Amino acid sequence: MKALGGARDGRSVAQFPGLVIALSWSIALAATVVIAPSQPWLGAVAIALAIPCLALAFAIRPAVIALALVALLLGIGRAELPAADTAASAHAWAIAGQDATITGRVADDSRAAGGGSEVLVEPNLVVVGGSAVSGIGNLLVRWRGPEDAGFGDQITASGRLTLPRDLPAFDRRAYLAQRNAFLELDTTGINVTGPATGLGSLPTWLRKRYTAALDAALPAPHAALLLGVVLGIRHGIPPELQQALIATGLIHLLVLSGLKVAVFARIVQGALKPFLRGYAMWPALCLIGLYAIVGGATPAAVRAALMGGLAIAATGIGRPSHVWTSLATAGGAMLAWHPELAWDVGFQLSFAGTAAIILLTPWVERRLHRLPHFFREPFAVTCAAQVGTLPMMAADFHVLSPVGPIANALVLPILPVIVAAGLALGPLALIPDLARLAAMPLAGLLFFTEQVAYLLAKVPAAAIPVVRFPPWAGMAYYASVGAVLVAGHIDRRRRLAALGAAVLAPAVIAGAALAVWAGSPPQASVLAVGNGQAVLFRGPSGAILVDAGPSPARLKDELGQILPPWQTKLDLLAITAPGLGHVGGLAGLDRPAGMLVIPGVQLSGSAWRTAAFEAAARGARIATALAGQVIRAAGFTLEVLAPEPGAPGDQVGAAYLGLRVVAPSGRSFCDLSDLDTDAQTLAAARLRGTCTYVLLPSAGRSLLSPALDRAVFGAPVIASLASGRLARGIPATVLRTDQEGTITLPM
Repeated sequence: MKALGGARDGRSVAQFPGLVIALSWSIALAATVVIAPSQPWLGAVAIALAIPCLALAFAIRPAVIALALVALLLGIGRAELPAADTAASAHAWAIAGQDATITGRVADDSRAAGGGSEVLVEPNLVVVGGSAVSGIGNLLVRWRGPEDAGFGDQITASGRLTLPRDLPAFDRRAYLAQRNAFLELDTTGINVTGPATGLGSLPTWLRKRYTAALDAALPAPHAALLLGVVLGIRHGIPPELQQALIATGLIHLLVLSGLKVAVFARIVQGALKPFLRGYAMWPALCLIGLYAIVGGATPAAVRAALMGGLAIAATGIGRPSHVWTSLATAGGAMLAWHPELAWDVGFQLSFAGTAAIILLTPWVERRLHRLPHFFREPFAVTCAAQVGTLPMMAADFHVLSPVGPIANALVLPILPVIVAAGLALGPLALIPDLARLAAMPLAGLLFFTEQVAYLLAKVPAAAIPVVRFPPWAGMAYYASVGAVLVAGHIDRRRRLAALGAAVLAPAVIAGAALAVWAGSPPQASVLAVGNGQAVLFRGPSGAILVDAGPSPARLKDELGQILPPWQTKLDLLAITAPGLGHVGGLAGLDRPAGMLVIPGVQLSGSAWRTAAFEAAARGARIATALAGQVIRAAGFTLEVLAPEPGAPGDQVGAAYLGLRVVAPSGRSFCDLSDLDTDAQTLAAARLRGTCTYVLLPSAGRSLLSPALDRAVFGAPVIASLASGRLARGIPATVLRTDQEGTITLPM
């Protein structure tokens, strides 16, 4: 019986060889890009192993198992090879932080980012300090002006070169390195010196002409919304409307999705078949590809176009199409072309949402059979998509929308009409009066969509904010959902085991995460609290908080993410300076401290006094500190570098608390508060050793004194700020909380 079962399993695998091979390739490639990027030796080993594994196809039956193993190894090789240009990376780091003027060719369509736009540029000339430099790879150009750049355009721009802005839980530098980009250019605007020419300029030309046609036929904001619905371009949409679409789960309307590609494909095929008959397939495939490119070639658009193209091609050659094979093949092809897409949120959402819709929509529909079909199907589709993408929406967009299924059930039935009518407005623009007349009913449908978003966004709890969603929570969620899905497709005898796994798996993952959390080694965390500073030192013996930033809510959130739930008390709390950037977060702090350390001088201001009184009321013992003293708490040694006895507490930066915190390992962290240059020079003389890490004074807006700069030469430096530029002369390699979030350093 076992042998028979094994044979049956082998035959079931062999039924879908394309699916198995594409999945092996895609999973291996994506996992390698995320877990072990920039390891060329690993890629070389994988490719070397793939050659002998190919021989297994002649010895193993079914052969698809060996071919899947080969695809897995080749996927690892594709992720790692070709290796990043180390010379370009080194050249780029050498000029980071300097002003530059560049000319180059746009290698991608621009996209909205951080209140502005960004685009990848292949530079022809980079001038830094009056001299041309080369061999620095591509540049990611960011600007806030109204200018737009299309693929193939020649541009010039001037600004400051910076290292790519890393983000929490996202290695942005590794992502851009795979596109041969190691620097960003921050500029106020770009100048398009030469538009793209040749066939590559066609998508940009069509996009501009279509945008102009909509602006002429429809009033704002209907024209901007229709542009987003038809092409997935979000230019000119009012911020309040965009927020309402996010809150109600309708933001996907501004993405070039599979439904829109399907509508476009039907229109194209319907127009071509009467004339070309059996030869209509190839022009249809080309037009679908062009439609995706005109829409910006986003991951969702490319995925939808590839799946639609595969379905049309299969029908054209008389072969059945398999949706899972199409999905896996599309993902494998996209990752093969651009492995860095594994990092892309749009790529992840598109494939996770599509897979969930395929899996869950029939199950949800069967349980809503009493609802009208026109309402039931979009409601079920939205529920399925939300189940499949919940961790990503929580982690990347920080919001969950309980009213999303209702909003989508009201809007999705009219979406094909909006898309078809919106596409028809393009050619109708040749007759402006006719286009405006035809746009009148379309404006009514767009108005209805906008009002659904506005009204449902006002419903209580329409959008639930999610401050942070850790990776382990996503793993636990998918483990539970996966087990429940398996339980629905197996016999009753094994169903209980699957349901038990649905409860046990997330519990084990959460328990393991808590165990790692509780047993983490000593570390220092420079908290992302805005315009101010707060540093948490945590070890097995307890926790120390130095300053609290300006915001109680930000401080509470950051502490809640780092400290385990049972660690509610701080061993020591230190206030280094009287400004709100240091003590504002202490207002209403609900964590008692065993000791409160303040500078041993008469400081000005009242906010720090209020914070000290509140800490004392919660049981803290107040201690004053002067340069030369040593305090021990939570397994750390705090060496006081400032203030000097008798320092004037009424002068800004003259008498604040400077600390060198030393861990049992010998690593040290120097916190220089907002000390001025003279106070830093005195603090340098107090140093008993080196600083493994240095927190820059005034959040990085002030330079180190020459004496202190020499004393801490070579140490990694950290700036704790919300935005803005660092002081001139600070190295570009500084770690910034506004770019990387909370910065955790091993102690």
